[in-house]
Amino acid sequence: MKKYNRYLQPLLILFVCTLISCAPKQKGFNDTEEIRQMMHHYRTAWKAGDTTQILQHLSPDIVLFQAGKKRAPIVGKNAVRAFWFPKADISYPIIDYKIEHEEIDGDGKIAYYQGLSKLTWCTMENGIARDTILSVSEFTNILRNEDGEWKIYRIKFLLKDPKYTR
Repeated sequence: MKKYNRYLQPLLILFVCTLISCAPKQKGFNDTEEIRQMMHHYRTAWKAGDTTQILQHLSPDIVLFQAGKKRAPIVGKNAVRAFWFPKADISYPIIDYKIEHEEIDGDGKIAYYQGLSKLTWCTMENGIARDTILSVSEFTNILRNEDGEWKIYRIKFLLKDPKYTR
């Protein structure tokens, strides 16, 4: 069964993207700018270290897929909170968070937001910065319109070498 799990995640994302592309389209997807702004606020919350604002952008049904990891996806907002913000003397503040090659499309109920993420963060231990790290990843976020508000419903990313470019 584990052998098939590594294929399930990419197939799920491919399936959702196929549904979006095959769904009957309105005269253009009108929520592109709304999603762009929501994702900008999400990144701003990360840079500000605002845990409450970060989590407000997530669906209660969030699933975080970690490419290359042998563990199961992280399911639910509480599980993602515990993973991203563990109670410890170590923290990982975000210094910079940039997106390149941004793509957005959807159908009004579900959408995708994808591109290349460049995230600079450091390790803080007992108030002392230990390391500064640049993480580069290809990512796809699936968003769902929940009561008129776009929420991040699925996150999938693939870490790349820091020198990677598209």
